[in-house]
Amino acid sequence: MRYTIQSIKYVFKNFFYIFPLALLPALFLSFSLDKDAISRVLTSYFTGEPSASFPDIFRAVSIFNFRSLKAFFAGLAGVVLMVLCTALIFAFVEKHMRIGKRTFSGIFSKLNDNLISTCGICLLYVLLYEVWALITSALLFLVMIPETVGVVYVLSVIVFFGMHFVLLYIVSIFYLWLPCLQIAGFRAFEALRYSYQLVSPVKKNIVFGQWISVTLAEVLLGLCSLFVPGRVAGFALATVSYALMTAIFCVRMQVVYFDRAQLERADLKRYYHF
Repeated sequence: MRYTIQSIKYVFKNFFYIFPLALLPALFLSFSLDKDAISRVLTSYFTGEPSASFPDIFRAVSIFNFRSLKAFFAGLAGVVLMVLCTALIFAFVEKHMRIGKRTFSGIFSKLNDNLISTCGICLLYVLLYEVWALITSALLFLVMIPETVGVVYVLSVIVFFGMHFVLLYIVSIFYLWLPCLQIAGFRAFEALRYSYQLVSPVKKNIVFGQWISVTLAEVLLGLCSLFVPGRVAGFALATVSYALMTAIFCVRMQVVYFDRAQLERADLKRYYHF
């Protein structure tokens, strides 16, 4: 949790610099969110009749949930903008942590260096998540087939949280791949190997911290789908949730990298006043 707490503090301390960069992709990802499918799945689950169709479960967890053509293209636009905004967040945070300057100057020119690597890693994350969403949806659908309600509840909890740990464990394997490419300047394979070496001693810390963040975000989105009336309020809350998740995830990469690579963080020095 140490890295997660440090990342949250950094995000809120630099809120007006980082949050706007994470807001644009969050808007499109929120539009692709299928609030009705989430509501149907959770309502059936918490009313003592845990049953749901596979399409509803998949639409509740997938970025590309295919409920409509507009929602699909909103998710696609969200992914494209996520690549661009992640590259900008990384450029800003790296500059701030390395030299202590908290400005937007120069971060757009940095795109020439880090956009391709950011695109590759982001697409890898999206592919990994969508495969995970498909498998998790299929497993949840299967465990809801038994007629014994108690068995369904036990198996669904095991599958849901177990698959989260599987996803986050896989992510942790190449968690620092992007910083190792952009900051250390290694080639792809060397950067991946170096990332694994840096992460290995703190892998449990990273997985647990991310699990807490993801779980809180999912609880918020679930409560929003169930209890927040109207689409505008639900859309706004989902947008804020996605933006904060994006900002914390990106910042945490840099926080972990600077700590594990034993690099001094200039942003922590009080004599900088930028």
